[in-house]
Amino acid sequence: MSVGRRSQGEAGAWSMDLVRAVSTLRDAAGMTNQELIDRAGMSATYFYGRLRGAAPFDANDIEKLAHALGTHPHEISRVAASVGEAREMEPVVDTDPKELGRRLTALSHAPRLDGSPFDIDGLVVELSERGVAVDVDEWAALLEGTRTSPVRVRVLEGVGAYAGVPPAYLLDLDDAAAVEAAEANLEFREALKASGADSVSARAVGEISPAALRAIAQTLRSISAH
Repeated sequence: MSVGRRSQGEAGAWSMDLVRAVSTLRDAAGMTNQELIDRAGMSATYFYGRLRGAAPFDANDIEKLAHALGTHPHEISRVAASVGEAREMEPVVDTDPKELGRRLTALSHAPRLDGSPFDIDGLVVELSERGVAVDVDEWAALLEGTRTSPVRVRVLEGVGAYAGVPPAYLLDLDDAAAVEAAEANLEFREALKASGADSVSARAVGEISPAALRAIAQTLRSISAH
């Protein structure tokens, strides 16, 4: 399972292709991540660390995962290779790195629709279940606005779905209406959290205008301040 003469960038891409291959074979086996972790004899911390790219799966890991999946390590490598070929054909979008980073940072600081915090491990798991792998370095570069190459559409769609905002907020940076609606909703969620109100009500704002949401958020903040 050596990366041989691969460059550092190629090694990182191959590592994430292995993650996607494991996720694909896990789905084919009808298993959850927890079932795979248990059968492979790994800790959840160890497994999810590799799932988000903090470190690569090594040869021993691949052996354990293959056994847990009822397959051969070479099958994981074969699927990873096919994933790599598909990755090179995956739809991407050109974007403004700094503005995208600002919006992703706003999402990462705000509660999700159900009031739970935006959590990188939770995001990685949800993306993995969509067949999308994101490593720590890629996510950090996106947040910092330093990733200048085109961004994978499925990554941004997955982040939007996890955070509970329309895809256009991340995919079409020129859509002023999408920005206004999404950021008013984020402001409303933050005010709900600060007030201690039932955060599930963030799901029920319906067609309330951005201006009305911001007015409600201001009222909630005033109440919290007293």
